Amino acid sequence: MTKNIYLPLMTTIESVKEVAKDVKLFSIVMPGDFTYQAGQFVMVSVLGAGEVPISITSTHGVSKNLELCVRTVGHVSSAINSLTTGDRIGIRGPYGKPFPVNVLQDALFICGGIGIVPLRPLINQLLHARATSGESRIVTVMYGSRNPSEVLFMDEVSLWREQGANVVLTVDTCQIESWKGCTGLVTDHFGKAHIDYKNSFAYICGPHVMIQAAMRDLSFMGMPEDHILTTLEAHMKCGVGKCGHCFCGGKLICEEGPVFSLEEIKKYNIKPGIDSLA
Repeated sequence: MTKNIYLPLMTTIESVKEVAKDVKLFSIVMPGDFTYQAGQFVMVSVLGAGEVPISITSTHGVSKNLELCVRTVGHVSSAINSLTTGDRIGIRGPYGKPFPVNVLQDALFICGGIGIVPLRPLINQLLHARATSGESRIVTVMYGSRNPSEVLFMDEVSLWREQGANVVLTVDTCQIESWKGCTGLVTDHFGKAHIDYKNSFAYICGPHVMIQAAMRDLSFMGMPEDHILTTLEAHMKCGVGKCGHCFCGGKLICEEGPVFSLEEIKKYNIKPGIDSLA
């Protein structure tokens, strides 16, 4: 996007929406030639605070602006979430390897907590393709949160159902009588996916324990290891494979990831991160 890979482009925030406690969704105006793919990330900076990698959560060609969902967890993310409409913010990227997409096979999305953020663009991309091309691909979204108040994009989840997706929501605990979803771990509800595991692709993002359990269970059910995909967290500083901070298992997560298959993770002994980049 920029000629100097280390120089951020200063952009304008068009809108900010609080989507959960300590989680905000930013819509950012970008130049017309800014392109990206689902699974990629950008380096986001605030003057005087620093820079962090953030997963892209908008869908190119469908979304009007670049969308980023940021959870307050540290100094830089706190600075980002203190910004409001009209403020300036620095963007470098996009960087990283996107999700591979097989246009003929069904897709299973397994999301935990804020792990929905990097998967949202691909969900919307596939559902948009279904609506415009008439393809019959099955799209299943299994999304787990700690409680109903932490479910992100609930209005969009309803839209996914209207667009033909099979959506399974589950929470760890619930004291709300109006909750119509499931309870328990996401992996407890794989029977509700209604797909042929041996001939589908899985896209996974969430806490470390969930990623491990989901990959293990999908492999046991016969899904090929190169069809089981996740996006990994790493301590990135440059985002372009120069600083070496994210080197793991012989791979630079920022440049050769953050998307990896189970086959690659096992081959190179890459350790999944605790959470998504967001």
